[in-house]
Amino acid sequence: MPSVLITGANRGIGLEFARQYTAAGWQVIAANRTPFAPKDFASLGYDIVEFRYDAMDDKSAAAMAGRLGGRPIDVVIINAGISPDEDLPPEAITPEHWQKIMLTNTFAPLHLASLLEPNLRAGDGKVLAAISSLAASATLYKLPRQFAYRASKAALNQVLRNLSIDWRDWGCMTVALRPGRVQTRMSGFAGDLTPEQSVSGMREVIASLTPTTSGLHYGYDCQVVPW
Repeated sequence: MPSVLITGANRGIGLEFARQYTAAGWQVIAANRTPFAPKDFASLGYDIVEFRYDAMDDKSAAAMAGRLGGRPIDVVIINAGISPDEDLPPEAITPEHWQKIMLTNTFAPLHLASLLEPNLRAGDGKVLAAISSLAASATLYKLPRQFAYRASKAALNQVLRNLSIDWRDWGCMTVALRPGRVQTRMSGFAGDLTPEQSVSGMREVIASLTPTTSGLHYGYDCQVVPW
């Protein structure tokens, strides 16, 4: 049975990933800051385990990695992140504001990936994916402001690109995923896509990843997002 670890699997896109992977016969390891709602947990079936994980708490990441031991994991999907209201002009941005977003969206994924490297090495799939954003694209994204958020997602893409090179020798493939504007709480349920549509497309990207396409930024539509 293939296995996937998903951070932030208790709601939104992460929960839909958990639903689709369990339905496809995968064992799901959910890494959540807050527990599943009882109805959601019950609906996911028996092939799911849940760990406490807080992206801003190094101890929780280390504790989870310790409990996993050398357990093989085929796919890791780093979904946890923050997207605060960022309608701030440059002069209103503080070091505290910048640091929180960068640590959560960029450093925490790298730190967790490093802890889970032995698990990915032991798995057959050897895929590391993380949820990025169209906001990371200097070519396509034209909206104003969002300084820290855009910087954090662009940096996340570069982290994944670097790991695709550093870990290439043992077969690891990485991908930054653009989910689109999805109807979740993060978008105020005003998106163009349902979670089912977005996640179905991103799962197709993960399944079709090759060493040649590793390290790129792909959208839910299976199209490359230009840097």
